Amino acid sequence: MSKKRAVVIGGSIAGLCAGRVLSDFFDQVIVIDRDAYPTGTQERTGVPQSRHVHALLARGRQELEQLFPGFDQCMLTRGANEIDFGMDFATLRPSGWARRQSDGIRLLFASRNLLESIVRELFRTLPNVELRERTAVTGLSASRTDRLRATGVQISPLDGGAPTTLEADLIVDASGRASKAPEWFRTLGLEPPGETVVNSFAGYSSRWFAAPTPTRWPQDWWWKGIWIDIKEPDHMTAAVLFPVEQNRWIVTLAGVAKHYPPSDEAEFMQTLNTLRTPIVAEAVRLAEPLSPVYCNRAMANRFRHYERWQACLDGFLALGDSACAFNPVYGQGMTTGTISATLLADCLKQYGLADPELPRHFFRDQARLQTEPWRLATGADFRFPETEGERPTGARLFDPYMRTLFALSSEDNLLHRRVGEVLNMLEPPSALFTLPIVSRVVMGSFRRWLKRGKGDSQTVPTLPPTLISVG
Repeated sequence: MSKKRAVVIGGSIAGLCAGRVLSDFFDQVIVIDRDAYPTGTQERTGVPQSRHVHALLARGRQELEQLFPGFDQCMLTRGANEIDFGMDFATLRPSGWARRQSDGIRLLFASRNLLESIVRELFRTLPNVELRERTAVTGLSASRTDRLRATGVQISPLDGGAPTTLEADLIVDASGRASKAPEWFRTLGLEPPGETVVNSFAGYSSRWFAAPTPTRWPQDWWWKGIWIDIKEPDHMTAAVLFPVEQNRWIVTLAGVAKHYPPSDEAEFMQTLNTLRTPIVAEAVRLAEPLSPVYCNRAMANRFRHYERWQACLDGFLALGDSACAFNPVYGQGMTTGTISATLLADCLKQYGLADPELPRHFFRDQARLQTEPWRLATGADFRFPETEGERPTGARLFDPYMRTLFALSSEDNLLHRRVGEVLNMLEPPSALFTLPIVSRVVMGSFRRWLKRGKGDSQTVPTLPPTLISVG
């Protein structure tokens, strides 16, 4: 009996997770990437986004621990910060400072480089996998009997050597939002799947700092991180300060609706002084800059609708960002990629590799997963008139409800916990629209209306003087 081989295109988080589940079903799994993988936690060219803040949601943490046992402990041993966001972050929402309250969810804060290096290290311990570096995939090979089937990938070594074809029984595209699969389909005579693009014209600028030593840390700074939302229309720049390993901070400015944050170091530092609160500017004045300013503006939401694809290509799957990429502001990408890999395992168990309908089953299940975070991300982006794309039905009702829900969650423990569960993908977004939750939102909104009618103003929760909002 010939050995079964699976090929994964792309060796980032989603690709490594896909390779991990495929190792249970195939004799050999080869993960191909254009990069040479660094030793340790260094940057790699193929993940320019790694220089910005990354949020591994609680569901993503759970999935990675199940796929790679020991992941959690490795992250903590190597310096990841375990943080209760509700208690440990100073969070300025549009309505004011959020009250400190735990939602019972503990998150890991670390650099993307550390996270990916640990996943890659654990992946390498598998006996039947190979990481093939410095290799470009330039196309797909296919054959036809009664149906068209992908039979391999055309590869070209980037360090020299002749192009060749690597045969495979299953090909998984996990190359991300820059996937070349649509071009490869046209070469095979297939129309690629249709796409939906929603672009809010957002951009990131980030800079890394060495955190102040304890002797320079003000006694009233209880926080471990800072989160500042935009407040329309006067403050269209958000900011976060994330603690990562080796006592470092990543400070990221995020602009929306073409309010792109600066790329120049002096302008970056000056912009910190114009935020709704001076606390980030005060913090970095005590810190030591470690990097230049890194920028990213490739942040549109893009949904390739493989679940609607009329063409048929057996033996080919697209996973994670290759199928659906979200605006990274919302931190859904890594977690959705890990869950997609788990869905792939479920489909292989249920249908088997020999089932010609395997791609259709997987694309359907993955789209069901991706549709809900897609609605959250695009629903948030459609707050801005400048956003381009097909506005979903009900968006004008969705936005006011979500704004009210988030505002009330700062003072209602049940709403706070539910919002935390949904944002961390522990519960589906539909959990925000159950009768008990909708009732609390309606009643809370009514009570606020009554207070305003009596002349009461909403006060900002008590925080140290250095955290008083200026906007």
